[in-house]
Amino acid sequence: MVRKYSKAALLLTPFFLILFTLVLGELFLRGWFNLFPPVNNNLLPREISGLHLFEPSVGNVFYAVKPDQQQPFLRNEFRIDVRTNNVGMRENDDFLGEHVNIGFIGDSYTFGWGVEAGERYSDVVGDAFPDLEVASYAYPNGYAPIHYLSFLQQRPELIPDLLVLGLFAFNDLADDTADAVIEERQGMVISVGSRTLEVDPDGFIVNKGSLTPQFPMLDWWFRHTAIGRTIEVARQQLGAKGSPAEKPGEFRALDKGEWDETAKLALEHVKRIKALAEQAGSTLLVFYVPFPSYIVDTPICIYSLERCTEQLKSNRLGEALAEWAAAENILFIDPVEYFRVLYSQGQELYFPYDGHWTPQGHAAAGKLIADYLKMYGLVPD
Repeated sequence: MVRKYSKAALLLTPFFLILFTLVLGELFLRGWFNLFPPVNNNLLPREISGLHLFEPSVGNVFYAVKPDQQQPFLRNEFRIDVRTNNVGMRENDDFLGEHVNIGFIGDSYTFGWGVEAGERYSDVVGDAFPDLEVASYAYPNGYAPIHYLSFLQQRPELIPDLLVLGLFAFNDLADDTADAVIEERQGMVISVGSRTLEVDPDGFIVNKGSLTPQFPMLDWWFRHTAIGRTIEVARQQLGAKGSPAEKPGEFRALDKGEWDETAKLALEHVKRIKALAEQAGSTLLVFYVPFPSYIVDTPICIYSLERCTEQLKSNRLGEALAEWAAAENILFIDPVEYFRVLYSQGQELYFPYDGHWTPQGHAAAGKLIADYLKMYGLVPD
């Protein structure tokens, strides 16, 4: 018996086959990317490949961290959960106004980008002094010394007995300080805006001007489907013209241990943090966070091969910071030589492509700080 099909069925069959293939492909790509996250983070859903814990600040800085949030955070090199407590700190316990003995300020390194709460160098220090209250006030994106100063001016009750500043000089003395729009009145930082960043309605920090897509439906498809993201990444790679830009063959001023106007401004902000801490009876300790190419043979070194090799053998920036800190009577730790020894022994201190510290990197930094505090009697017995 010959089965007859309607004309409509014959016309719809290719459509359903295409739809079935797309659904199958979407499910396959989602499962594959989740099991084996690609190096290119743009292939992952932004809900898991980026932090969306933020909101525009009603206070004095351009963003705040939402309280009582939890999200998975997945990249090619790590898979963690990020949680915030009742006041937006990345701590497992709620903060109920306890006096903090050791407090940490800093950017994404101090926040613990890529590691679990409990693995950060502030947690390592806390474990070394279990009878003390240790907390981290760090925020992970776009923050610099002026933001830390503003935060502490607005929340003087959070100034601890010992204040540890994790100074990632690569950004803190350069881009993040240059990006800040500062309003001051009589020595008080009224507000710190950003020239380039803002918070979108979904809680992500994004570049200004990127909130309104030209084609909303198409933009949604490229953002929220694995197939769409794959096509967009492929299109961008195919559209790249010419050979990659040649990396600089000369060090920038900062990596030569020289202070340009931006670096001088940031260091002035650190001095003001020290003065504010001293007014509250606190002590400031600056911990220098070196860029990975000072420690490891990394693919994200910003210079030519010759300069990257030289950078692995020199430490001009750390030496200049140590000299500056000594002149300003600021306690200072430079971990470069210690980190290089650990790396030579096989320890993976940095994620190769992401560039932040691994749990081993945090453990090394925390040990250095804890040993320093014990050696110089900077914590209560």
